[in-house]
Amino acid sequence: MSTMTALSRAEFTLLGRNRVLLFNALVMPLVLPIVLLVVAGRDGGLTDAGVSAALEIFALFLLVFLVYYNLLSVYATRRDELVLKRLRTGESTDAQILLGPAVPSFLLTLLLGVIVGVVVVVLGGGTPVNVVLIAAALVGGAALFAALALITSAFTRNAEAAQITSLPVILLAMLGSSLLRDVVPESLADVVALTPMAAVSDLLNLGWFGTTSVGDATGVADSVGFASTFAEAGQPALVMFAWIAGSVLIARTHFRWEPRS
Repeated sequence: MSTMTALSRAEFTLLGRNRVLLFNALVMPLVLPIVLLVVAGRDGGLTDAGVSAALEIFALFLLVFLVYYNLLSVYATRRDELVLKRLRTGESTDAQILLGPAVPSFLLTLLLGVIVGVVVVVLGGGTPVNVVLIAAALVGGAALFAALALITSAFTRNAEAAQITSLPVILLAMLGSSLLRDVVPESLADVVALTPMAAVSDLLNLGWFGTTSVGDATGVADSVGFASTFAEAGQPALVMFAWIAGSVLIARTHFRWEPRS
């Protein structure tokens, strides 16, 4: 734990010194969702569909910019500067070296999640049905996108190249929006439901509203209670776990600890 604490503290310090990453980590996930909530509240009160859209946008920006892109840049930069290679010669294990940079992102994910949740409640967006599922969506989503960052870093030469290599994952994340699933054919919607962000969105909606189809006219009527949400969360939780497990297995064999010669 002392090793993890030291690594995490160092990453917190470096994050605070990098204004671009700090802006992506703190400002990007908060501004647009809160603005949408405030505007919707002034135009006649928050609806469930409006709150759901704001929560999904928040989760998308949070996981893509705070977790995924931040960690991708960190792993690529640390490898390019031979920091990872030097750390492996010390007491730290491989898992500690890779988890150290992720701890700040995980803690900020929880902090920003609490802030947005409080804003929604204060603005009249109701209270969540199951807080456990909301926490699972954010923490599990953070672990998932951290694992995807490990994979992407294997073919990312430096922080500048991350702007290009991150695009496929960003597009994949955007594909999982429940708004998109409502307009595509049912056959495609079933495929989209297996994407990482779709699992996060379903868990978020289940945790807050008790249903995954908030955008539908009959979605709210089909909502379930606290206990039943755990059964409904089985499929998205399984999809999320499969992505995490698969990404970790791929990262174990393809992650690079030093620059290509």
